[in-house]
Amino acid sequence: MPNALTSKALASWALASRPAVMASRVVPASASAANRRDRPDAMTHPPHPVVTRDTILCEGRPVTIERFAPHGKDAPATATVILLHDAEGPGSDRPVRAEAAALADAGFAVLLPHYLDRTGEARVGFSGISRHFGAWRDALETVRAQVPGPVALVGRSLGGALALALAARAPGANAALVLRATFLPPELGTGPLALPPALALHGARDALVGPSHPETLRLRMEEAGGTCRVHLYPDQGHAFDPATDADATARGVGFLKRAFGPI
Repeated sequence: MPNALTSKALASWALASRPAVMASRVVPASASAANRRDRPDAMTHPPHPVVTRDTILCEGRPVTIERFAPHGKDAPATATVILLHDAEGPGSDRPVRAEAAALADAGFAVLLPHYLDRTGEARVGFSGISRHFGAWRDALETVRAQVPGPVALVGRSLGGALALALAARAPGANAALVLRATFLPPELGTGPLALPPALALHGARDALVGPSHPETLRLRMEEAGGTCRVHLYPDQGHAFDPATDADATARGVGFLKRAFGPI
């Protein structure tokens, strides 16, 4: 469990329109210009969105959390997105960082937890996912518990599976899900799934996580009275090319704006 000081610092991120310098270190976040060209909604990212870092303790392990400050918004009126990277981590060359910048530019407060810190990895393979999934989920529950107000969970691949696991434990606590190339974690069983509204973005040629996964998710959510929109990219595999990645990000932003209403 986090100590009181770091818990308060994390909770304040969703309420402060500017980062507190005394509590966090400010670093630049990269954004790929190639990911921003020829996009239908012509979203533009700030060249250097303000990013702060803090650390919380989860079962005695330090977990870094980055916050991308919402661009041009006051935080009391700003919804929070918890963005969950894939098994390759949140490194400076990873596309999840451009997605974080786009979400912040759209007015969301974005938290990017380095959840692999919980088990001491920089990246992880199949055996590690099977071994550590529960530990990462529990660490992310600690993160989620410190954030007041409405929250959306956005995840890529492994991060999307963790988002599903979190949302299934407390479906009423989250406003929306955006899932990219996401598999259904075994702990969700096989029955109806009561989850918040979801958008599933998937490559039809995904050989790692087949396109049956988002379709199964849609059917199981509908059985529970929920809604899940599925968008398949016919020429994409598990990892999207830069143009498709940018399109998926734009679709996710639009979905979240509709889910939250004016922000």
